[in-house]
Amino acid sequence: MKKLLIAIFILFFLFSNVAFAKKEKPLLILTSKNPAITKASIDGVIAEKYFKKNSKIYFIIYNPNGFKSDYIKYQIVKQDDLAHVGGFTRARNVTKRVKDKNFFSDYFTLGIEGKYFIQIFDIENLQHWLAIESFRVVND
Repeated sequence: MKKLLIAIFILFFLFSNVAFAKKEKPLLILTSKNPAITKASIDGVIAEKYFKKNSKIYFIIYNPNGFKSDYIKYQIVKQDDLAHVGGFTRARNVTKRVKDKNFFSDYFTLGIEGKYFIQIFDIENLQHWLAIESFRVVND
């Protein structure tokens, strides 16, 4: 009887760790230099928050849990007091094919100064973003 109780306790412990294991969150990095990197060297990239007007803004997203589909959507949103709804205007809305199940990189440019944020979605779930990051575009 004692061995049975120990076996049940061990099984419960093993399955509770699997069921309640936390998933790692995706990592999103913005940088002004072409990352031209792989997921193996992502640790060496320095994240930035301020970018010059009309310069290339590169972003890298690494999702350790993998993307659920072959497409992701990223939106660039500008915070603006004069915007029509809630002080935000959408500056970009892009859907791209993902070649690697865990890693994606792209760039964009913005010609208007201001406070922005980028939010990235898996195309199968557009209600909840995978990652979000704020940044500013400034004049030289």
